[in-house]
Amino acid sequence: MDRMYFPALSDEDMKLPFYVTSAGSWRHQTHINRQGEFPDYQWIQCIKGRGELRVNDEVYIIKENEGMFLTPHVPHEYYPVTSEWQVCWVSFNGSVIDDIILSLQFINSGKIVLTNAESLYRMLQELMNRLEENHTSSTMQCSELLYSVILKLRQDSVYIESKSRLQQITQLNPVLRYIEEYYHQPLTLEVLAQQLDVTEQYTCLLFQQSLGIRPFEYVTRVRIQKAKKLLLKNNQISVQDIARQVGYEHPSYFIKRFKEQENVTPTVFRKMYFS
Repeated sequence: MDRMYFPALSDEDMKLPFYVTSAGSWRHQTHINRQGEFPDYQWIQCIKGRGELRVNDEVYIIKENEGMFLTPHVPHEYYPVTSEWQVCWVSFNGSVIDDIILSLQFINSGKIVLTNAESLYRMLQELMNRLEENHTSSTMQCSELLYSVILKLRQDSVYIESKSRLQQITQLNPVLRYIEEYYHQPLTLEVLAQQLDVTEQYTCLLFQQSLGIRPFEYVTRVRIQKAKKLLLKNNQISVQDIARQVGYEHPSYFIKRFKEQENVTPTVFRKMYFS
């Protein structure tokens, strides 16, 4: 039997660390083609039959005991390749969900192979049962169940097929070149995302996937490296001037970030090379 649930979420519900935005099951999954408009994380588990997933320039066959993990705003397409493709799914979001997903290393959209698919399927069925009850407490209960589902998914996943790190860095090249050229100017996440023609959220994911850091951590590293060169190039240039030349309006903030990066202040760093 097909099941489909879309809980009515209040503003308070959406302040939860994680919450369910939809869940359900299809006896036969139809063709889906999204261009990046879907705003939530998705786990879609194959129960029977086979389908094909296209995401990040990769193609995967999804069969029983496997599933698709999809990150927000990533274009993707999936469709059946057998006469019957039975799946169940949950989509979710949350106030801290990005950090949780990244900490569990679910940073790429792709295929996951499960070692205990039946156990995870039962948890998804329980989650749907809670949604069907539609009690005022069901949102909180589903949030608890969702966290268990995510942890179970991490525990029982054999591997995640995704782009290689080299491919990811190649995709980042336009924004890395932009930062190298314009590090001395005010930069925003919106401007960085425009260089890749993707959303701001997906820009953050790409940096995490490829470099293991957030975009502005990378910007800071570039600026500090440029500052170190200036400090040693001419010991007559003031720290205040160097701060402005590498993109910091306030010298005190520049000194703080420099010390965080190098464990010494700019002045001490310079004295290490000039007597």
